[in-house]
Amino acid sequence: MRRSPFSAMPRSLRALPVVLAFTLGAAPVMAGPQERAQAAQARGDLRAAQLEWRNAVREQPDSAATRAALAATSLDLGDTELAEREARAALERGYDKGIGTAMLLRAYLISGRFEELLRDFPAQDSPALVGGQIAAARAQAQLALGQVEAATQSAAQARQLTPNATEAGLATAAVTLAAGDRAASEAALDAILAREPDNAEALVRKGSLQFERREPAAAAATFTRVLDRTPGNISARLRRGEAFMQMNEDAKARADVEVALAALPGSGPGIYLLSLLQARARDWGGADANLQKLGAVLGNFPDGYLVLATTKRGLGQVAQAEDAARRHVARRPEDPRGVKLLASLSMDGGRPEDAAAALSALAVRGKADAESYDMLGRIQSSLNRPREAAEAFQSAAALAPNDSAILSRLAASRLAMGDAEGTTDAANRAVQAGAQAPAARQMLAYAALFRGDLQTAAAEMAKLPPDVRRSENGQVLEGTLQLMQMDLPAARTAFEAALKINPQSNPARIGMARAANLQGMPAEAERLLGEILRQEPGHVEATAQLSAAAMPGAPRAQEARAVLEAVQSAAPAEPVLALALANVLLRGGDAPRAVAVLAADPIRSRAIPAVTLARAEARAAAGQWTEAEEDSREALAAAPESTAAHRQLAGLMVRAGNARGAEALIQQGLRNKPDDAALQQTLAGLVLQSQGLEAAMAAAERLAQQPAARPASLTLPGDLLVTARRPEDAARAYAAAAKTDASSALAVREAAAWRAAGKPADAVRVLKAWLAQSPEDADAMLLLAQFDIEANRLPEAEQLLRGVVTRRPQDAVALNNLAWTIGQRGGAEAQPLAERAFFLSPNPDTADTLGWILARNGKAGQAVPLLRRSAAARTSDPAAAFRLAYALQATGAKDEALALLTPALAGTNAFPERAEASRLLAELRGQR
Repeated sequence: MRRSPFSAMPRSLRALPVVLAFTLGAAPVMAGPQERAQAAQARGDLRAAQLEWRNAVREQPDSAATRAALAATSLDLGDTELAEREARAALERGYDKGIGTAMLLRAYLISGRFEELLRDFPAQDSPALVGGQIAAARAQAQLALGQVEAATQSAAQARQLTPNATEAGLATAAVTLAAGDRAASEAALDAILAREPDNAEALVRKGSLQFERREPAAAAATFTRVLDRTPGNISARLRRGEAFMQMNEDAKARADVEVALAALPGSGPGIYLLSLLQARARDWGGADANLQKLGAVLGNFPDGYLVLATTKRGLGQVAQAEDAARRHVARRPEDPRGVKLLASLSMDGGRPEDAAAALSALAVRGKADAESYDMLGRIQSSLNRPREAAEAFQSAAALAPNDSAILSRLAASRLAMGDAEGTTDAANRAVQAGAQAPAARQMLAYAALFRGDLQTAAAEMAKLPPDVRRSENGQVLEGTLQLMQMDLPAARTAFEAALKINPQSNPARIGMARAANLQGMPAEAERLLGEILRQEPGHVEATAQLSAAAMPGAPRAQEARAVLEAVQSAAPAEPVLALALANVLLRGGDAPRAVAVLAADPIRSRAIPAVTLARAEARAAAGQWTEAEEDSREALAAAPESTAAHRQLAGLMVRAGNARGAEALIQQGLRNKPDDAALQQTLAGLVLQSQGLEAAMAAAERLAQQPAARPASLTLPGDLLVTARRPEDAARAYAAAAKTDASSALAVREAAAWRAAGKPADAVRVLKAWLAQSPEDADAMLLLAQFDIEANRLPEAEQLLRGVVTRRPQDAVALNNLAWTIGQRGGAEAQPLAERAFFLSPNPDTADTLGWILARNGKAGQAVPLLRRSAAARTSDPAAAFRLAYALQATGAKDEALALLTPALAGTNAFPERAEASRLLAELRGQR
């Protein structure tokens, strides 16, 4: 589903589709500027309305109603600083307390001052109207802070105090949506709309839900209801534009976007939507111009860099397109659109290996679609990797079972592997799907050949264009037909022609080998088969032919076995070759050597069931009965010596209701590997799930008392207490375990538990004591450095972090923290360290570090989107707000910087840059 640009809102607000609004009522009709303000509002010109209300306030500074109207309009424009000031002024002049309080609450929420709202507006029961409004707003703030349980309670209080109030219903809708219950959320909105059919806030929320479940027509209708009454509602205007885009009604979408931009020319979402519309219309120049207006803010939109990459490619600016595509993939590595675009650009640049790597990474993440797999298969085919190509096409065909082109390519890759059965199956499926292209015709001919239907094969070949018949595939097809017709000279001629076109052609070689065998030239056939298997070790037919030639009793068994042993030795991880050689050895009575082949790494470590079963057979033939039994259990359980296999099978058994069997399976695994931490944790988790904490603790203690299960088992009791949210008890449990056998894992866990319990001094004490005896422990160093940073002991932290990075150069956390500490003293190496950390792990922490370093280095435009991401994740952190404000003012966004700094410095929270922040605040105020 295409994501809305509004999903680029800070994370703390994204769970709530629209900021909670409070009914303000209608302002009284007045003469002069009041009338002009109301007229501007009626036509949707909020800027003009705000200007007129300002004029009205200057004329009547003591009018509470006028100030309230200015506050309300400012809220609609997102000017929370002015809104709050005027709302307070209205209250001081006797304005209705309920409405005035509602405006203040909304200002706090819009500006993200959630902690302050909870502090400044404690819960109250009387008067009920005000108490209900406060409770509803508190629910919103608590949700934004991740306090779901508290938010649920506040929403319940709002309903209790004001059961029929809009605010209570909106709070309920927000709470249920945050809990993932969209149906309950929409039901709450519908209840509001049953009482107030034109409530704008409820309608916008409902329309957003409709849009998200891909009901664009319904969403557009809902947003239209809002705009019919309040044409100046920018959010509804832009959301309707998105809905129109989802319906491919771009003209209507553009009209809405242009109206929104006329009211708010600097609207980032509006500019972004306009650039999307221009890109869809292939107006690459217009799209590029608007994307440039967004500057660094472009990165705030989920598809921002993807749109930029597409636009730059449309303009022929390949380097810029690839850079933008890489940025998108770095931010959203599981988005197939970005990966496919990046792969296409890599192919355009002549770098197929890079393209294959990007698509393979997407497949590993489990996010590849049919087109991605198809693209990967075509690239692998171009790199002469038929097996990998076949795997990719097979995955594509599973996702698009009726795509004849994909099925045809799957058939071709199977043919290149020498997989006759697979070729026939894929070709038949391609025919059923309606394949008509020359490639499909070739596959049909091959399928007919493999069925032995030479007449049909010849008929299909006759339908091919002359240039296709002269191609490599065409010559192989001709040679195969001649071979099946036993015209061996003609067959060899065709295969030799194919090899002249492509000297790496394995289909031609397999045909030549068949012809050589038929012509009584086994040595040539063995040579050709060996060449095929060195190039493609998994080639099914070549393996079958060579192993058949190597079987005892064959005329050249010894020579053929030597070739088979050589190719298997060159590719010891290939199961097809290992199984074939072991079978040959077993048939020759050499069971110990067969065991050696199948028991040797890397084939053994791959735990392939077929290999394991063959190994069991070989062990039995060699008289190794115990090992044979173990291998049989491994095969039946899909690799019982694998910890991952144990855990997966146990999970499936629990799911089937066989908890006792699952525990027995894990116990069995622990008997073989008693010190396996993952198996121990799985057992404890199973007991916790089925019998509760007390029984799980008892099981953990039993494991901890077993010397063979240590050291991993010693952490189990503390881990269970952490899971039960008893950190101080967990810390004591880790400390007790350390008396038995001290370890890094116990020290780090104990320190983390003390910190979670609110006792950082104890955490530092534990880590320092451990590092005194284990000075090379990078995990302990990293955690202690984090504590030093939090306590502003930056030189100590830097020293520790340099040690960690030396030992673990790819540790993103260590790189980020080291960059931060160096950046605090202005070190030049801070920026490259921060960039490396962000690339390895793009998250709010690394964004904050890199953004602040960039801002300090005079690159505020690049810093703003990074610092926005950080501030959104730290809504109660004044330091994060200051850093963003610093960058904003450097870009000229001084009003926004002031709006951030004012609340950030209103409290008494200390942070290292507080003095600098105070100076910046004074400077910004002086410029107003």
